[in-house]
Amino acid sequence: MDNQEFKRRNKLYTRPIMSLLMGLMFLSIVFLSMMFSSPKTPKQSQKARNTPNIALEGQSYSYGNYDSEILAVVIGIDELKQEVTMFNVNTKEALTLTYNGASDIRDRYDQIITINQITIGSMVDVGYQMDTDKLIKMQLSTKVWEYIEVSNFSIDRSLRIIKIGTKVYQYFDDIIILDSENLISIDDVKEQDVLTIRGLDETAWSVIVNKGHGSVKLVDTEGFQGGNVTVGYEAMQQITENMEITVREGNFNLTVENGEYSVTKNIDIIRNEETLVSLKDLEPKLEETSKIIFNISPFGADLFIDGKLTSYANPIELTFGNHDIMVSLGGYTTYKGNLNVREENQVVNVTLPEASSKKEEDFTESSQETIPDRIELENDVGEMDNNEVYTIDEDHFIYVQNPVEASVYLNGEYMGTSPIDFEKMIGTHVITFIKDGFEVKSYTIEVEDDGLNTYLNMPDLVPLE
Repeated sequence: MDNQEFKRRNKLYTRPIMSLLMGLMFLSIVFLSMMFSSPKTPKQSQKARNTPNIALEGQSYSYGNYDSEILAVVIGIDELKQEVTMFNVNTKEALTLTYNGASDIRDRYDQIITINQITIGSMVDVGYQMDTDKLIKMQLSTKVWEYIEVSNFSIDRSLRIIKIGTKVYQYFDDIIILDSENLISIDDVKEQDVLTIRGLDETAWSVIVNKGHGSVKLVDTEGFQGGNVTVGYEAMQQITENMEITVREGNFNLTVENGEYSVTKNIDIIRNEETLVSLKDLEPKLEETSKIIFNISPFGADLFIDGKLTSYANPIELTFGNHDIMVSLGGYTTYKGNLNVREENQVVNVTLPEASSKKEEDFTESSQETIPDRIELENDVGEMDNNEVYTIDEDHFIYVQNPVEASVYLNGEYMGTSPIDFEKMIGTHVITFIKDGFEVKSYTIEVEDDGLNTYLNMPDLVPLE
């Protein structure tokens, strides 16, 4: 092989290698150009580090990306200004965000809802833009717990704990408590209230007063001093001068007792208002009386007035009105009639004929009336019209929680042993509790057509002495 042939073959072998090297150099230049063509500014890099993973992955909303996430309690919604105010449970500070129709708002089941379907006091997970205060997304939190319309709670303000049944939760001074959308203090919550309570883990953050309380002030109590008063579900209390009683809002019976005399008055309790009740018009009225002289023949006959054997040797004081009279003596025809006491110092003459005589007994009073077979009395507590038809709320129930282990009767019908639940009947009812060794207790209750379950927590029964 000569030198010219060698050069020709060597040129053929080296040409592909040179092409490959030139291609690699070109790709390297393009890659380096892409790396340095759009350098990030320090501000952009910082924002990227602060953006949540969901934004970094490219998820966006029509209203924009969000760079902050919080758990909050909704404390106000202004639909006119399109603003929602909330309490950040982490920073314990209020925050107001703007929203529009592009804001992503969902319920706890991830269904899209409108802003007016978010109730005040709800706890929500929020995504927003910190620099513009734009609400990007808001969802009813699935992380929180809630107790709806509870009345079996207690508050220890010294330890800052709320006990619901057997569960114990702490709270902070910043706890959000809403009464008709007004922020109130924990000191304004009373044991008579009905609450919805929400929180996270062991902490309560939101309290809604579903049913509040008012007060009853008793005046003109002189005629009932030392007696007792009961209002609605409240335990019986001894009457004192100008006393005040805290009562759950609603319509209740107020019953005052003084010895053998008892009277009931229906009153309305309005939330956060005082109801003034004068007992003056409830005092027993002094009845007019008359001294009646009975002249009975033969002497020695027995006189019964309203079924009670009565001595008539001296004038007898009787109240105005009708009284049953019976005069009897062995061997004589018994007289039965009615005496209408209508004026003072009446004289009654009764002469009994012998049993074998055909004469009729003589009674000088001309106002005799037939004794009725049955006396119609007003229904007292515990007596209801069993023929009344009630509207049934098939979607809700009446839950009787206290007193426990007592037989429960609704309008005289046995419902079972407490605690118990049964169908919700709308209207006014009498509920009675019977338990061996304890006093029987009845209450008049009003079951409202409010689309909610009704919970009854009555006072413990009183043991028999």
